Amino acid sequence: MRRFRNCWRTRAAGILFAAALVGVFSTGCRDESPVRVERVNVVRGAESCARPGEMFPGPLVIELQGPQERGLLGGSGSRRPAAGVKLLAVPEQDSDLVLEKSEFESDAGGTIRIPVRAGKQVGDQYLRLIPVGAEERAVTVRFISGVSVRGNRQEGAAGAMLPEPVSVQLYGTDGRPAAGRRVFFDLVRQPAADGSAQLTSPVAETDENGVASTGVMLNGGTGSYRIDVKPADTDGGLLSRGISVEVLGMNFWMLMLNAFAGLAIFVWGMQMMSDGLQKVAGERMKSILRFFSRNRVVALLAGAGVTAVIQSSSASTVMVIGFINAGLLNLSQAIGIIFGTNIGTTVTAQIVSFDVGALAMPAIIAGLLLYFITWRGIRGIGETVLGFGFLFFGMSIMSEELTSIGSFPSVIRLFERFDCTPVDGVMPFGAVLGALLIGLVVTMIIQSSSASTGIIIALGAGGLINLYTAMPLVLGANIGTTVTAQLAAIPANRVAKQAALAHTLFNVFGTTVMVIFFYVPLGESGIPAFFQLVDWITPGDAFAAVAQNVPRHIANAHTLFNVLTALILLPFVTQMAHLCEKLIPVRKKKVKYTKLDPYLLENPPVALQQALFQLRTMTRGAWNLVSKTMADGIFEGRIDTTRRAEWTRREHKVDKMQEEITAYLTALMQHTLSSQEAQALPVLLHCTNDAERLADYASGVINQADRLAGFHEKFGRKPEKELRQFFASIEAMAQDVLAALDEISPERADSARRRAEEIRRQAAKLEDSHLEHLSKGDCTAETGVIFIALVGVLRQVTDRLDNIAARTALLLNFDIGLKKNR
Repeated sequence: MRRFRNCWRTRAAGILFAAALVGVFSTGCRDESPVRVERVNVVRGAESCARPGEMFPGPLVIELQGPQERGLLGGSGSRRPAAGVKLLAVPEQDSDLVLEKSEFESDAGGTIRIPVRAGKQVGDQYLRLIPVGAEERAVTVRFISGVSVRGNRQEGAAGAMLPEPVSVQLYGTDGRPAAGRRVFFDLVRQPAADGSAQLTSPVAETDENGVASTGVMLNGGTGSYRIDVKPADTDGGLLSRGISVEVLGMNFWMLMLNAFAGLAIFVWGMQMMSDGLQKVAGERMKSILRFFSRNRVVALLAGAGVTAVIQSSSASTVMVIGFINAGLLNLSQAIGIIFGTNIGTTVTAQIVSFDVGALAMPAIIAGLLLYFITWRGIRGIGETVLGFGFLFFGMSIMSEELTSIGSFPSVIRLFERFDCTPVDGVMPFGAVLGALLIGLVVTMIIQSSSASTGIIIALGAGGLINLYTAMPLVLGANIGTTVTAQLAAIPANRVAKQAALAHTLFNVFGTTVMVIFFYVPLGESGIPAFFQLVDWITPGDAFAAVAQNVPRHIANAHTLFNVLTALILLPFVTQMAHLCEKLIPVRKKKVKYTKLDPYLLENPPVALQQALFQLRTMTRGAWNLVSKTMADGIFEGRIDTTRRAEWTRREHKVDKMQEEITAYLTALMQHTLSSQEAQALPVLLHCTNDAERLADYASGVINQADRLAGFHEKFGRKPEKELRQFFASIEAMAQDVLAALDEISPERADSARRRAEEIRRQAAKLEDSHLEHLSKGDCTAETGVIFIALVGVLRQVTDRLDNIAARTALLLNFDIGLKKNR
């Protein structure tokens, strides 16, 4: 019954969490009320050319748009499509354009397609488009009859001659070629380079086929060139007011250089922003991953929150691997956190999807000024703002470069190879699988799903991919990012490997379910249910003739996918843990944990906790060695080969632990530390050295035991009694020191220090009283020398314990989370 209640509590909490997220995403969602036309947008087909009596190439595509929606941040968003609105298409006076009908109606996306045929007249022909009920929004579209253009939309290499000339063929009203006509070519626009582009024939005359042409020499830039073509009529006037021809030039190497430079700045800015956020939020944010992981829902929220702060699911997952390898988390706790990291990592995509590029330069300037302030908190804010600026600066560079080639035929053909747009209502499975693999491989190479998603959003902003294609790329990136955890788990124990496997299984399972839903259409539109949900919660229509607000759709799809997958799998954490345990079984009964895990160095508070844990173990081992040698060697007089081997093994173990702790703390010094953490490091190093010296003093006890055995004598009854009482006082002090280390207790540390003062007084009295024992004959001269030497060794043991107690008390001054949590 308890398990049943817990399960339902988990599900209820998950449902509430999902509802909250949907509430956030749905800000600015479209409603279904009738929309008044406020804009008639001509998508394509305007200024088309055709021979008299022939169809113009492709239909005229019109998009009717309603009022501008409110954006998610309160600003202006995309315009709503005006569906079900009638539109009248009327040729203007003196135009003889031929239409199949004069009245059309917009579809669900506000789109209308109008086939148009040229009449017998030549020259400019005009078509008036009048939306019914909003006649004041009417627009006029121009067509050119009697002209055909070749060489339009062709592309060439920057700095070279265009492969084919731009040609114009003129026709008479009878449809025959018109020879002997003059044609004027004017280069009115070229990419911002050196302005060296030129035409070989600014003025040409049509030949017997009615063709006039000019060659085009491109400059060194990447982008489009606009050439205005003005053919003359039979009477010497102009047949048309001008025909725009667009050609394209690409500087491939400069394009790649700029695009990768933008990517580098983007990734660097993301890393800088992450580092700054960690400094502002404090290293304790990372400790949330361990301290709030007992409940699976809380673990999910902790993983999402911490990943949102440090801006890296890979970093969070690697920390979780380190926690498991150190024995700080079990598998079920880790899986809950991993589910949350997948949600938290979507924050980066949400940030970059907003069009706030104008803030990049002000953020860079403000961040740089704050960065020079030495106070850690302000400097962390400066680093965050500076990283934010570079993030958007890099994003704008990538978007600009990708937008500049977004209309290139070669680029369009490249992306068409994995275009996932439904064909006859079905997404092509081969293209979906190809996009998945591309996203997976790219993310495996750059080791960051956030960076991959940023690239995908930039491609969407540049018009190179649509939502259908972006989503498989994002899913592939989600799987690809798990390779970081797999690499981190290679040297770790098998439980850590199980957690890394759970991360991969989570994303693979979620991707599989999502791909299945790609083929589940909803309603008459035939659009898959998931894409309709994303479009519903995001302003703008992603399925319009010209897709609207694509970056926000991609970001919301990314977040929605991870949230839904986490909520579906959260009730089955235990089952997933069992599955991972079966796939990667633990072969040994006892799992080996690495207390000083190198991955924990990225989390200084936890790394310091682990170093302190090892110091506790080392100090206890060193004291036990001293206690054991006193009991066996001095009080019992039992020294044999077996015991000597055991004592030697224990001392070597203490020495090895000292080397490991010292190396670990030295490595920690190379990381960014707070002032308190930096001050705690030398304290722990000194404690480690003192603990190692304790083990060395055990050798001094053994030496005196050997001497005592060599004389075949024992201390007298009275001296031995005093020695036992003296050592009992030291033992009580040692227990205080060990308790002080375990609990970071000022009371136990103070008690140990008071005992140390008393023990020193006892040592002085003991030495004085022993002289009386010698004078009375209670012990021999040989045993008397051993007795005094032994008191000296134990006095040094007391000094080392006193040092540890004093430094343990100092740790209370450093707020680094060293208080024992057990």
